[in-house]
Amino acid sequence: MLMNSAVVYEVLGDTPNSLKFSRNSLNKAAGLYSDSVKSMLYANYSFLMPKSTSDSSDFYLTKAQEIAIRFKDQRSQLFINQLKSDKFLEKGDTQKALTVILEALQIAQRNKWEYHEIVGLDYYAHYFLKLKKIDSAIICYNRSYNLAKTNGFITFKIEILKSLQKCYELKGDKENKAATNNLLVAALEEEKNSNKNFIGDYFTYYNTQQELNNLATQTKNNRWVIALLVGFSILLSSILIFIYVLYKKLRKSASLQIVLNEKITKQNILLTQSDEFKAKLVSMLAHDFRSPLATTLSMASLMKEENTFNKAELTVFYNSLESEVNTLLRTFDSILQWVKKQYSGYTATLENVELHGLIEEAAAIHQSLFHSKKLTFSNLIDKTITLTTDKEIIQFINRNLIHNAIKFSPEGGTITVALEKSDTEILVSIKDEGSGMTPDQINRLFSFGTTTRSPVDQSAGVALTICKDFITKVHGRIWAESIPGQGSIFFYALPN
Repeated sequence: MLMNSAVVYEVLGDTPNSLKFSRNSLNKAAGLYSDSVKSMLYANYSFLMPKSTSDSSDFYLTKAQEIAIRFKDQRSQLFINQLKSDKFLEKGDTQKALTVILEALQIAQRNKWEYHEIVGLDYYAHYFLKLKKIDSAIICYNRSYNLAKTNGFITFKIEILKSLQKCYELKGDKENKAATNNLLVAALEEEKNSNKNFIGDYFTYYNTQQELNNLATQTKNNRWVIALLVGFSILLSSILIFIYVLYKKLRKSASLQIVLNEKITKQNILLTQSDEFKAKLVSMLAHDFRSPLATTLSMASLMKEENTFNKAELTVFYNSLESEVNTLLRTFDSILQWVKKQYSGYTATLENVELHGLIEEAAAIHQSLFHSKKLTFSNLIDKTITLTTDKEIIQFINRNLIHNAIKFSPEGGTITVALEKSDTEILVSIKDEGSGMTPDQINRLFSFGTTTRSPVDQSAGVALTICKDFITKVHGRIWAESIPGQGSIFFYALPN
């Protein structure tokens, strides 16, 4: 800013203030980094130095050129060359001056630097004046005047018009001199009315250049910011990709862990079921075989004693022994079926069955028992009622419940099979006229290891337990109701 003020003072003709500000700016620049700004300071100082100190002026001009070349500052180099052309003209070396002037003009025109083009044309006009070529000088001044007028450089217009006046005066062209004088008066009036007359055209130019420099610096800084942002984005993307890959691996590992846990859980369930099955099997064998076998063994021991029993008594023993063996066989068959289904992972086979016919078929197996106890069998199920279920499971339940009713019915009693139907299920009931059961007996009826209602049939306990296990496979349920002394009713319900 100090050097720009010095230039303005020089343009305004105030040389003392110009020197004062230029020297102050040079002192301030002593601690600056040697860049293009310092180059311009040296160049301007060289331009403003008095003619008597040409050596010092040349020194600073040379320093300015070295810095401009080092930093490849083309604008500073152009300005320095223009100053050098002026020095060549002062020394009378017109050929060197012309070479530098034309080169500087070409650079200014190529880059559209109007300010430097105006200055270059001024030096070009000085060159022609040195050679007494006034018409060529006038052409240069007219061209520079048009540039100054187009770009609004008021101070330049005034200086150029003054130079044109001198040219027309040297040429003796009064008409053009008068016209130029009118233009000069208008330019001076324009300068007077302008609120920028004190600052001058160079300040406008300088401010524009400062804005350009600031924009260049900002652009450079923005590039660094963009580079940093790009680098940060790449780093962040890499981190995110790493996290994503790690997440995928962890998720895959978690999925495998879940699968393994499920397998282990299933294995544990199978082991638990296997243990429960073994416990049930041992319980059934201990409960349902031990007592009949002990009874059979006792009978066999008694029958070995000679002359102890008569023929009629032996017949009773034989019949009892036969009954016990048959009971053991039925119990064994029931357990065998249940074990097979447990081990084979039994799946129900659904088919459409007619319930009345199934009940008749199950009862026919026990005809000899009905006959021996003079029992009446009443099947009240409608022959038109059908159901989709597993026939084998239902028949196993029917046979065992009917056999159970026969065993606990009194001689000459009646066994009744009935059916009730609702929107959701079909309910089958098998009623006997036996001695009935207590609530405690009913609660323990369908569990392994429970005792039955009578020692007549030890296989009833295991059979009922298996019936309960089977009916759950077809989504049904089974239970019993009884009042002591009034018989029992066994129910099973199936989805309709």
